[in-house]
Amino acid sequence: MNRAVFPIVAIALVLVQAPAHAADTSQTLAIHAGRILTVANGVVENGVIIIRDGKIEGVGVGLDVPEGVQTVDASDKVVVPGFIDAHCHLGLSLHALAEIDETVQPVTAQMRIIDAFDPTADELAEAVRAGVTAAMLAPGSRNPIGGQTAVVKLAGDRQERWLVQPSAGVEMSFTNDALMSDRRPTSRPGLITLVQENLDRTASHKPDTFDPAAEVLSRLTRRELPAYVRARTVDEISAALTVIDQYKLMAVLVDARQADEIAGVLVERKVPVICGPLLLYSKDHDLKRVGKLAGADVKIAFASFAPRTSAGDIRTSAILAVRYGLNRDEALRALTINAAELLGLDGRLGSIQEGRDADLVILDGDPLEPASRVETVIIDGNVVYRRGPK
Repeated sequence: MNRAVFPIVAIALVLVQAPAHAADTSQTLAIHAGRILTVANGVVENGVIIIRDGKIEGVGVGLDVPEGVQTVDASDKVVVPGFIDAHCHLGLSLHALAEIDETVQPVTAQMRIIDAFDPTADELAEAVRAGVTAAMLAPGSRNPIGGQTAVVKLAGDRQERWLVQPSAGVEMSFTNDALMSDRRPTSRPGLITLVQENLDRTASHKPDTFDPAAEVLSRLTRRELPAYVRARTVDEISAALTVIDQYKLMAVLVDARQADEIAGVLVERKVPVICGPLLLYSKDHDLKRVGKLAGADVKIAFASFAPRTSAGDIRTSAILAVRYGLNRDEALRALTINAAELLGLDGRLGSIQEGRDADLVILDGDPLEPASRVETVIIDGNVVYRRGPK
């Protein structure tokens, strides 16, 4: 994960089937929508969204639209906040499997996944076509303490536009993936001990001492950064909670497939879960787990783990979860504002309301119906994708 971040090169030309001005955030835009699912403030029928300088300036019925403003006719469409992929490996400059893990050292908190990100990667366009407007990039699961995650927008003409957070949290793993035969740890007790040793080291770290890993972990133990903790099974989740409790970490579980079996424990500790992709061939009892988890009041969001699976699988996951018991409103929240909250960005992303970033998706029907198609995607007030003619 040591390749430098490249300046972005007119990514809108890749993403858009019709001309757009991804570099221009000074334009004013008015969207006339048949239905607006604001997520934060209910549903607005036959409403207008006014966008200025990349932000939502107003949303409601009968708003005055300034003369000469560019308009988008979505009067027979549904508008929702841009979908947020809460955990993926999109756009890494080499093959994703070669970039997401540092397998020589088990503790690499100083490393940043953003340094392996190529903002011109073709797979970003695929994600945008699926309605994904922002994503958290993350290291893999083979390091007990991995590198730092990052949050990016999936369009923009230069780094200050697409880079939201270069250091959004620290990836940790309590999965069997982190156990290796040629370096520590080789066992689950050894994994817990190794993590404890490194977190204990932060107590004696002095700010004027050069120790990049300890500096990052100090921010973790001071609750200035969240820990995104991979743990799939009940025993892995229990091991993770041992450390989360001991150090009072601000933690989010990732891919916690059996979390529904100990949902009460997670509710008590206020530990949310980023759910991995649900697939059409998943077993019925696994497809029901997300609904059970949310039904127990555990906050959830969806992740694609792309490019292992398609970035569009976060919407597919939501659709399948609804079919198997997840509340529809909660499913939309998991695609939008819940994901923003788990990434610490709900003040900017995840809802259609005044002052939020103008990241929007226009569909020809209900976003939780599989037949509905993404028609238009807007990021920071700029149209970055339009579906072409049938």
